[in-house]
Amino acid sequence: MADTGPVHFLSSEDADELAKALKAEGYRAEGSPVDGPGDVRWELRVTPYDDGVAALVDVYGGWMPEETP
Repeated sequence: MADTGPVHFLSSEDADELAKALKAEGYRAEGSPVDGPGDVRWELRVTPYDDGVAALVDVYGGWMPEETP
């Protein structure tokens, strides 16, 4: 996986919950709104972007770019 990558969400609340969990594990996570077509409304940029991130994403209602919501 890349060093930094996005996790997509429908709401900022879900992204905030994942960001808190990731930060507690030593990750860096910053969210921002996404405007435009599609289901993504919030994006969380995570560093490092590794298997630990992928393991938590589904728990918090997000999805990786290669997945569909």
